[in-house]
Amino acid sequence: MSGSYKQVFTKYYAQADSKATMYALSDELIETLRPLIHDTRATILSENTNFAYLSLGLKPTQIYPIYGLSYPAGFVYEEWAKESRANSFIPKDFIILYRDKDRYDTPKNAQEQEAKDIYQKLINGSYPYKQVAKSAHFIIFANTDTEHSNILTPAPKEQ
Repeated sequence: MSGSYKQVFTKYYAQADSKATMYALSDELIETLRPLIHDTRATILSENTNFAYLSLGLKPTQIYPIYGLSYPAGFVYEEWAKESRANSFIPKDFIILYRDKDRYDTPKNAQEQEAKDIYQKLINGSYPYKQVAKSAHFIIFANTDTEHSNILTPAPKEQ
């Protein structure tokens, strides 16, 4: 592990109570992601940026950190396109969320209510994502919008 990668990897481990736990969470996430990442151009929107994404062939520029779900325009093209923007839309092929059963039970403010609504839309399929994996600590959603994806669909099989 290079020095700069290790520095970024260990800089933010607030979700873990120790570095050992952080490494265990990284291992869990990598084992869950490995069967899903077939294209090294995949982009990931994640609440946990402290995982060994280099082992999946991904670069730091392909990992987008989030701190709760509060901005669907960051991962849903139709939401992004509602406003005129100077920057291009960057599709997110996977969304990784912490699996927290009490996550949005009783929102304490408008921002938490908005996050709860976005989470419910993600779960019920209102956004072009589907849940593709779940582990002890994470839920992973995959982009189903083939028009707005970084990952090429497999070539059709010959008949």
